[in-house]
Amino acid sequence: MAILFVTRRNVHARYYQQLRKHLNLATRLHIMGWPKFSAWAFLAQAFNTNLSQMIETQLIRKTAKQPKLAQLTWLANVYRGWLLIQEKCRLAKYLSLFSQEKPELLVIWNGKKLPNQTVVLAAQQLSIPIYYFENGLLPGTTTLDPNGVNQAASLPKDPAFYLAQSALVEMDFHAPKIEQRAAHRRRNQHGESALPERFIFVPFQVPHDTQIACYSPWIPDMETFYDAVVKAVKELGDPQLKVVFKEHPTWHKHYTHLYHKDPIAMFANDNVTRDIMMDAEAVITINSTVGLEALLLNKKVITLGQACFNIENLVLHADNQSQLEAHLAALSTWQMDCKLRNAFFNYLQNIYCVPGNGKECDQAHSLAIEKRLTGQDEFAHGAFHADFISLRSLK
Repeated sequence: MAILFVTRRNVHARYYQQLRKHLNLATRLHIMGWPKFSAWAFLAQAFNTNLSQMIETQLIRKTAKQPKLAQLTWLANVYRGWLLIQEKCRLAKYLSLFSQEKPELLVIWNGKKLPNQTVVLAAQQLSIPIYYFENGLLPGTTTLDPNGVNQAASLPKDPAFYLAQSALVEMDFHAPKIEQRAAHRRRNQHGESALPERFIFVPFQVPHDTQIACYSPWIPDMETFYDAVVKAVKELGDPQLKVVFKEHPTWHKHYTHLYHKDPIAMFANDNVTRDIMMDAEAVITINSTVGLEALLLNKKVITLGQACFNIENLVLHADNQSQLEAHLAALSTWQMDCKLRNAFFNYLQNIYCVPGNGKECDQAHSLAIEKRLTGQDEFAHGAFHADFISLRSLK
């Protein structure tokens, strides 16, 4: 067996099942389930592995979904202890499974969430190469990266990398249509809001997502995000400039306690995100893909978290409150490097992103996945070729 797809029984499992039908590769799909008896032989190795950081990250994510957990220290400790035992047993299971099946490559979704994170750790301990799936950085695409996704993706942060490739700089870039995310069924609908004449747009993110738990060092939650932006805009002393926030459409809870907290700010939860961005003077995001969408619309972007598109002269990045305020003060004179923008997006569109997604797992999409997994596409043969593992022998 060459390539092993591991997942829970969910939408990713259905996607993998369809994908494997078209792949001209030796593959197997493993659905997570019951413990494995042979795992006992790996219990000592698993229980000697330090999982503290992994457990604390999961506790942060869980607390974001269930805030009362943070108020009950004893319950948080019980959850932490139970999770630690569970994941060490899971680690033993996958050390056993991988040792028996000896996959040449592991394919998994995201890799920064439990239980997948534990599966990744088992593969790493056995030196099994990994490819990480995630939703694509451009509409209608998929991410499939051997280094990771989001901040961990194999995207250079040096603008010179993109500008040095004349084909990417000179090629016309045709921005794909931005897709409006469907709202969670439990979200309240109140209709579109009238927007201020001048404003900064600030899209909220899902508070328990790994983008916040793993890649947002100084903005731990949306309340902090709100306060940081409002304070920074007030420091400008421009009474005409307002802040328009929008809750993430797939997050079912509402930040009603922030709706009328400050007269400088408002929420436009039912407005179309693209329309808000078109009218905004700039977009401030932690590290959301909305930031990329804003760049597609040629909007100025300030990021507050670690993002795969934190590239000098493409966006402004703030590591703290003072930097955010300084960037806002300089926003009127700062200009994005348009050549860099085109080169970066041409790289995403033509080299990095895999065309298609799980919604339409057709032959063309499957072939692109196969080429990525076997190191036969332009991404593998480019600047990162030496870092990739060739699987041509599996064909």
